[in-house]
Amino acid sequence: MMNKRSIIFGLLAFALFTNVHGQEKLVEISGRIKGIGNREIRVLDPEKGEIKRFNATQDNFKIEVPLHTNDQRFFTLHLPSLGDMGPSMKTPALFFMVDDDPINIQAHIEEGSVETDTIIGANDFNAFNSTYKQLKSTGELMLVTAEYNKAFNAYNNVAQTEENLEALKAVGDKIEAIYTDQRKEITELIASNPKSLTVATLASQYTAPEMTPDAISTFLSQFDKGVIAQSFYLKELQNKLAKVSQLEVGQQAPDFTIKGVDQKAIKLSDFKGKYVLLDFWASWCGPCRREMPHVKAAYEQFKGNNFQVFAVSIDSDATAWKKELEEDNMPFVHALDVKGKQSVGDLYMVRAIPTNFLIDSTGKIIAKNLRGEELSKFLESRL
Repeated sequence: MMNKRSIIFGLLAFALFTNVHGQEKLVEISGRIKGIGNREIRVLDPEKGEIKRFNATQDNFKIEVPLHTNDQRFFTLHLPSLGDMGPSMKTPALFFMVDDDPINIQAHIEEGSVETDTIIGANDFNAFNSTYKQLKSTGELMLVTAEYNKAFNAYNNVAQTEENLEALKAVGDKIEAIYTDQRKEITELIASNPKSLTVATLASQYTAPEMTPDAISTFLSQFDKGVIAQSFYLKELQNKLAKVSQLEVGQQAPDFTIKGVDQKAIKLSDFKGKYVLLDFWASWCGPCRREMPHVKAAYEQFKGNNFQVFAVSIDSDATAWKKELEEDNMPFVHALDVKGKQSVGDLYMVRAIPTNFLIDSTGKIIAKNLRGEELSKFLESRL
């Protein structure tokens, strides 16, 4: 059974890993989720999103779905009645892999979360879980996680005292130390098993590199080329290596077209000849709101020197976005990103906000993630 950390990564991986193609096979999935009754279940693929939607019958289900069976990707059974996919203290979904054989999933709903009991027939998935459980760090994490939950409850639900806060921080430090040991343990496992697809999948989930060319290249260099060619997640990292390299300082900024506030098309290349701060933000993002006064100050100072701010919001609520524009008086160019295959945020690999790219008059990226007064100081040195 996957632990909470792997579930969180699974949710992230759902957004991150796309565009890997291969053969599919019709796979039978049956099982029982005690407590689901006749409610809806969705099957999600990390490449294509939702591929099947159906209703259980008195906790039971049996379906056939075309799935990839040879690259160890994680599929998802999502129970919409328990909540949306995304960061949450609850787990409204369970994760699984498939082989060529039918699989049977036994699970139950407990305190608003779905908990996996057994998955029969998924040999790769069971090998993955078995390998994870054999790690020394796994047992240590289970013990410390129970300690953390106790400390978390004491501070948040009993008394928010300094003593309880310090206890919570101390346990948090223990967990971070174990995560460090876990990364070392898995790295050693890779060194002795560079051709193992299971180890490659494990590493991609628990020791995934930062999204920089050097970090991705170093990570991939640990594995046999045959495993990289087979693994869904390693192949995707190869794709990302090419993509992230195009977003380094010194590279031409990828062009795109997006609709502005007035629904007219705006292209990044429309601003060629000017310095442009491509700024990704959202109305609900506290750090973005705190950063915006610095962006506005830079705009006011340099707008007469061929400088423009192109603010791209990743808000899912257009009304909230427009309300924020009216209330906060941001007098530059704005557009709302729409998630999907043509998402500007995906093109620029935006994984957190605020994120910004400073682009010069020739369309070249010259700086990234300038914060506070750094933006004005950098512009002053260039304009």
